[in-house]
Amino acid sequence: MEPIYHSGLEIPLISLINGVILIIGFYYLGKKLQKIFKIDLVIKEVSVIDYQNILIAVIFTSIIFYPICLFFEISSHSLKFFSYGVYIFGVFNIILLIRNLFSKKKINFFFHKDLNYILFAIIFVGLLFLSFAPVTNADALDYHMFTAKYLLKNGMYPEYLTNFHSSYLSGSGEIFIAIGLLVGSEQFGSILQFSGLISLIGVLKRYKSPYFFYLIIISSPVLIFFVSAPKPQLFTICSSVFAYCLILFGDHSKSRKITFNEIKKFFLISLILMTSITVKFSFILSSAILFLLLLSFNYFSLKKLIKISFIFLISYVLVVLPSLIWKYNIFAGNFFELFYSPFSTERYGLATFKQYLTGLSEANLLWFILPTSLGNFTHSLGLGSICILYLYQLRFIKNTLYIISILILFFLISYFFGQFTARFFLEPYLWIALYLARYHASIKINVFHEFFYRIQCLIFFAVILYGVLNLTIGVINAELRDKVLEKNAMSYTFFKWVNNELKNSNSPIITFQRSIALSDNFPISRDHLFYVNMSKPEAFEYIKEIKRINPKFLVFSSGGSSYKKYIECTTGLYSYKKDIFSIAVRNPLNKSNEKFDIYIYKLDSSLMPECINPNRVDNYSRQ
Repeated sequence: MEPIYHSGLEIPLISLINGVILIIGFYYLGKKLQKIFKIDLVIKEVSVIDYQNILIAVIFTSIIFYPICLFFEISSHSLKFFSYGVYIFGVFNIILLIRNLFSKKKINFFFHKDLNYILFAIIFVGLLFLSFAPVTNADALDYHMFTAKYLLKNGMYPEYLTNFHSSYLSGSGEIFIAIGLLVGSEQFGSILQFSGLISLIGVLKRYKSPYFFYLIIISSPVLIFFVSAPKPQLFTICSSVFAYCLILFGDHSKSRKITFNEIKKFFLISLILMTSITVKFSFILSSAILFLLLLSFNYFSLKKLIKISFIFLISYVLVVLPSLIWKYNIFAGNFFELFYSPFSTERYGLATFKQYLTGLSEANLLWFILPTSLGNFTHSLGLGSICILYLYQLRFIKNTLYIISILILFFLISYFFGQFTARFFLEPYLWIALYLARYHASIKINVFHEFFYRIQCLIFFAVILYGVLNLTIGVINAELRDKVLEKNAMSYTFFKWVNNELKNSNSPIITFQRSIALSDNFPISRDHLFYVNMSKPEAFEYIKEIKRINPKFLVFSSGGSSYKKYIECTTGLYSYKKDIFSIAVRNPLNKSNEKFDIYIYKLDSSLMPECINPNRVDNYSRQ
C-alpha cells in the first residue's frame, strides 16, 4: 500500500490550507443544495440557516457516494472527481469572499463584554486550532485512516476477515477522510468533526440563548478527544442532535393532513438519522428513540403516523439497506441479524468481538461529572451534566416530559446493551443542553454552578492550549510534524523504521502494532488473535485468508508476546534495532520512557497451520 500521506504533504501547512479550502467548498455546496431542494424554511424553524450548510452537504455526499463506494470499484475515481470539484468550488468562493471583503468600506468586529462570551470565543478558537493538528489519534491511525487509505487505493471497502475493525465497523464516515486525503489534506477529517459544533451554535443563535449555554455545549471534556481526531463521530452526533431539534423545537401542525413542508421536514430528519447509522451502527439507538419521539408528536393523526413511518422506511431502504446487502454478500451470516447488529455473529470469533464492543464501560458513574483520574480528563462529560437538574424548573412545559422519557430510555438501553462511557452519552448531554437553551427564559442559573463551570472552562482551555502547542505546532513544517508524530502518534516511530527497512519490498506483513494505517506494506491486523483461537478447526477461514494474502514478514516489538503465536512460522531474522522506540501517547500524564526493540522476521505462510503455537501467548489472545 502507498504511504498514508500524499507526496505533496511534505509541506504540512499546505495540507492544512487544502483542508480549510475543502471545508469552505462543502459550506457553499450545502448553501446551493438548500436552495435546490428548498429546505431553508424547514431549517429556519430551529436554526440560523447558513449554520447548517456543511451538514446538508455532508448528508447529501454520504447518501450519494456510500452505495457507490460499497458496490463499484470506480468509486475512487468518482470520489476524486467530486473532491476536486468541491475544492475548486471552495477556491472560487474564497476569491469572491476576499473581493467582497475589500469592497467594504467598514468592517465591524463583534465583541461582547460578557465573561461567558469571552470564554466561549477563546475555547471555540482553541478547538478550531486543535482540529488543525496532524493525525495522532490511535483509533484514527488504526482503522479509520486505514479504511480511507484502502478505499482510495482499491476503490472498495476492506473485506478481510482478520481485520475486524476495518471490515466490520467502517462506514460512510471514512469517505470524508478519503476525500481529504485526495486533495492532500490529512486534517480535513478533524476539521469536519469540529464543524459539527457550528450546526449546534446555529440553533443557539436562533433562540438567542445566553452564552452560558454556549459554554455548556462547547466545553465538555470529551470534545477534546473528538475534535483532535478525524474519527467520524462528533459531526454525526451533532447532526443527529440537529434532527432532535427539528423534532422537539420545530413547528408541528395540528392538522390531520400532512403539508408539503412537513414532508420535506420528515424526509430531512429521516435522512439525517439514517445517515448517522451508516457512520456508526450505535446511532441506531438514538435514531430509534427520536423516531418514536416524532411519532409521539403526531399521535392524533393515524394518516400522519403512517406517512411518517413510510418516509422513514423509504429513507432506510435508500440509505441503510445497501450496506446490509453488502455485508451479507461479502461476509454471509444471518441477514436478519444485520438489522439490529453491526455484523452477523455467525462466523467464529465475531460473537466475542461483539461482546468486547458492548462490554466497554467505565468503572462507575463518576465520569458523568468528573474524570476518574487526571489522565482520563477527556473521558468525562464535565460539570455541564449537572444541568439536568434545571429540567425541574421546566416541569410545567409539556415537552419536558418527552425529554425526560427519552433520557431514561437511552440510559437504560445503554446500561444493559451498549457502551456505558462518557463518549456514548455526549448525545443525550447535548439534548439536555439545547432543550434548556431553547427555554432559557424560564430558567434561573445557579450562580455557584456558573462560577464552577467557568473554572472548568479555564481548565478546559488550558488543556486545549497544551494540545495546540504540543500537536498543532506540527503543521508549521515537516521537521516539527515529524517530532509531533514521534512524540504523540502511537507506533509512528515503529512504522517509520519498518517502512525504511522494507522500502524495497511490497510484500504484506503481519504486525502487532495498532496504527496499521502508517504501514507502507499491506498489514494483516492483530485483531484476529484477540477474538479467534487460531488453533481450533473453526479458525480455518482465518488461516486460509492469511495464506492467500501470503505475508512475507513478521514484524513485532520486544514489548509484547503476541508474536510467539507465529514465531515458528518464520525462517530467519531479517532485521532488528535495539531501543528504538517507546509507546507514544498524547496524554502527558500517561507517557512512558521505556524503550523497546523492533524485529523483522522472514515469514513462510505455507507452514501454516502446523507452525502456529497452540498455547496462549499473552493476556489478549483467545488461546
